[in-house]
Amino acid sequence: MKPLLALFLGWMACLPAMAAGPDLAEALRAMPLPAQTRINRDNAIDVILDTFQSNRVVKAILFLPGVADDFYLIDRDAPPLNLGATNLFEAITALTNATAVRAIFQEPFLLLHVSRDTLSPACVAEEARVAGILRKENHLPHACWKDAHWERIQPIMERQFGRPVRPAGPSADGWHFSRHNLAAWGLSDWEFLNALSLAGGTRVTVQKRGIIVEVRGTL
Repeated sequence: MKPLLALFLGWMACLPAMAAGPDLAEALRAMPLPAQTRINRDNAIDVILDTFQSNRVVKAILFLPGVADDFYLIDRDAPPLNLGATNLFEAITALTNATAVRAIFQEPFLLLHVSRDTLSPACVAEEARVAGILRKENHLPHACWKDAHWERIQPIMERQFGRPVRPAGPSADGWHFSRHNLAAWGLSDWEFLNALSLAGGTRVTVQKRGIIVEVRGTL
């Protein structure tokens, strides 16, 4: 078999699990994992988020809530995966081939999810002018949150965005948000709020002078 044909067929075999185009694959291949890394359910999220680097194709990788539930609760006693990979593309492809996790690129996000996860953010702005401003601003140029509770995230957002963010971090209203697992580079404030909605399973409402975050489905 000719080398170029073999390379093409190998790439096509990855498409159903990865749902990626060649630009994304090239970008992820340029992000090396530490030597001799073995990927299992208890470290997969950390390894992938820690490896993700700033690039020209995808701004953020998000693990949606169902993945963490499967890895840490439902399948925690399953046999180890013991997956090998040398770069981020190989790691994500191996993970999607070995588990129920799927990867889909919804620009600017790469979403890692299971079938029951919601793939659309719930982020609204009460005024179009405010949404326009948020699309131009960038108050969090980089974030890497692993199993992060709202109590940790809320003070960072309030400080960086310079506006009230509710509920307050220690409030019981945030106890039912999913833990957030994401790594991001260069998101606009509006993109970041959409990422927050996806990762936390929440609805984000931007008001004139503040940001309200609620469990998705509440009014």
